Amino acid sequence: MKLSFFLSCAVAFLATSSLVQADKMQDEIDAALKKFCGGIQVTAPAQNKVFSNPKKVQVTVTRKPNAQAKVINGIDIYSVDSKGTPKYLGTPWKGNYALNKKATMTVDITKIKGLKLPSQFEFRVWVHNKAGPDCTLFTKVFKVKSSSHSNAAEEEALNNMDANIDRGCFGVDIVQPAIGAHQKVGEEFAVQIQRDSASQVESYKSLELYKVNLNTRQPEKVQDTWSGNEAIRQMFNFKDKLSNTDGEGYAYFYKLTGVTQHEETCEFYSHPFYIDGQN
Repeated sequence: MKLSFFLSCAVAFLATSSLVQADKMQDEIDAALKKFCGGIQVTAPAQNKVFSNPKKVQVTVTRKPNAQAKVINGIDIYSVDSKGTPKYLGTPWKGNYALNKKATMTVDITKIKGLKLPSQFEFRVWVHNKAGPDCTLFTKVFKVKSSSHSNAAEEEALNNMDANIDRGCFGVDIVQPAIGAHQKVGEEFAVQIQRDSASQVESYKSLELYKVNLNTRQPEKVQDTWSGNEAIRQMFNFKDKLSNTDGEGYAYFYKLTGVTQHEETCEFYSHPFYIDGQN
């Protein structure tokens, strides 16, 4: 019994120690990224920019000069579909461009095999630090036509693309609670947020729980689950609990607020789920 208790304490201590070490390591990584990646911005393409020549898509990166030597050595391209799902297509530009105060690269996206136009895209720019970690910066979402000639079908397709995607509000999903899931009142349940590595959202600000009357369809805020300023990780987890319910006839959902690399405020919503009262 004593040995079992001792082992339990040891396991708990090691687990806690590992979490502390992981947090410390993450803090060190964040500090290094702030030191080496601060002051760098992608200033072009502008939001909702439309390029008529897919061989001449321009990207501009600016920086506030400091002691850290920087070189732009790659530009990846992602397509973003109508549902806001980014897809890596390839690396149409590779080079060794010294970044002092400003650098502009012309990218030929037709180098990507199977490229479909018209469509909307984003670039991920790789900035190499000679004495530190690499930095990755996303452009704002831009659109590309197949040519400069007027095409009614292309124009309609471009105009019908989601404005939220234009703002960079995509690539984040609240995956738990699952759609239609049943949670129990008074018991903790998991809230899990998943972020695509190509999402422009870089911090979370708040998570709010809402309920909706199934008869009137009117939503009503229930509680603030969390608020702060959390730098994005690939997965983000919470524990939530509701102490009481109004009985049947309600579904629940979460509203997540985040901010993109370009300082756009975004809102994301979970699937509806249920919180059952005590029998």
